[in-house]
Amino acid sequence: MAAAAAVFGVVKLVGSVREAQIERFVENVYVNGVPLEGYTYEEGLALMAQMKQERINATYTLTYGTNSWQFSPADFNMQMEYATEMEYAWNLGHVGDGKTRRQVVENLRQAPAEFNSELSYDEAALESFVDNLASQIDVAPVDAEVAVTEEKPVIITASQNGVALDKEQTLANLTALITTGKGDTALPVEEVLPAVTSDNMEMKVVAKFSTDVSFRGADSRSNVRLALGFFNGYVVYPGQTCDFNEVVGPRTEGRGFKEAPEYAGNELKKGVGGGVCQASTTLYNAAIMANMTILQRSNHNMTVSYVEPSQDAAVEYGVDGKDFIFRNDTEHAIYIYTNVDKENATVTIYGTRPEYHYELVSVIIDEKKSDRKRYENDYDGKNVYYITDTPKLKTAGHGSCHSEGWVVAYDWDTKKEVSREQISYDVYVAGVNVYWRGVHDSKGNVVDPEKIQESGT
Repeated sequence: MAAAAAVFGVVKLVGSVREAQIERFVENVYVNGVPLEGYTYEEGLALMAQMKQERINATYTLTYGTNSWQFSPADFNMQMEYATEMEYAWNLGHVGDGKTRRQVVENLRQAPAEFNSELSYDEAALESFVDNLASQIDVAPVDAEVAVTEEKPVIITASQNGVALDKEQTLANLTALITTGKGDTALPVEEVLPAVTSDNMEMKVVAKFSTDVSFRGADSRSNVRLALGFFNGYVVYPGQTCDFNEVVGPRTEGRGFKEAPEYAGNELKKGVGGGVCQASTTLYNAAIMANMTILQRSNHNMTVSYVEPSQDAAVEYGVDGKDFIFRNDTEHAIYIYTNVDKENATVTIYGTRPEYHYELVSVIIDEKKSDRKRYENDYDGKNVYYITDTPKLKTAGHGSCHSEGWVVAYDWDTKKEVSREQISYDVYVAGVNVYWRGVHDSKGNVVDPEKIQESGT
């Protein structure tokens, strides 16, 4: 049987066992809180034995509301040994020569001596008793039930608060009853709020952000729609984390993603899932507006056309650091809705409006046009025919850029700026300007590409 022992301030005085010069305990001497002044040693032992039985067999009524439970130290094998403490108490004023004894008695008038026994009890049984109390008292909170409709979330069932016994405080109170005979018998029960409460749910639009998709082809736009579709009706509760790559999963043809243009280094190439970064970028800006805590976000190697520098969020499945992750550190759940049509990709977030209206603002530090070039041979001659013709720009490379991302808070009513905080410093490299060049000589023959010199184009 496991046992816990409590020792309370035993002061060990050196001296022989009681002597017969004085037949009774001196004043201001206590054992386990019992004053022994005027008792003989045998009377003191009898008094202590009676007190021990009263303490062990005491019954306390624990209460919560209209309910009550009986509690007795005897149920937890409480033990009290007091022989040593009685010897210590008797020695005061009974040991030493007359002068020494008189000095001890005088000192006791100024500072009483208190001795407390070593107590033991079954700690495991006590903890089990507290667990049983909790099982009878605890009531789990009930979240508000929210229906995620096509248009917005709707509250259909109100939330209910729960209750829970503070087991740590209860254990401390019962331990005090065992060891001192004094303690709070009113059980400490706390109210537990649900994660989703209906009392203060506003279900207002707290964020709405759109990006242009009209420049994309059908396959690319389909990838944006598919990726954002995983977040349509998605709920992020207080304290929860949302990981873009985890929610969307691998970008494979088997899961419906298509091959479309995407960034590869500082050029644009085709890859399965091309366009998904626009989905993460749109969600990123909406999350900022909803006052979410951004845990992870990366910028692209080059600037993108659908948001300003430092407003993008690049993602790539299975690549460390290329993910967008945020956490809901507010007191309310957020409900995410998404839509992608031929013109725009839109993320709308419903919930309880934060204290301020937030926006992610781009601040460009410097930017330069790209002077990098790459040539592609136009074998069909549709754009440039002869090798002597001037090359024709196929795609313009993005310029290089250094920028900062700032979260700016505005007052909802006055629209005035309240604060601003820098959350990113981003470096974008220059892209490559791709040109068509002719590959035919004056007779219309295709020239060996290896012999075509850039200087001659």
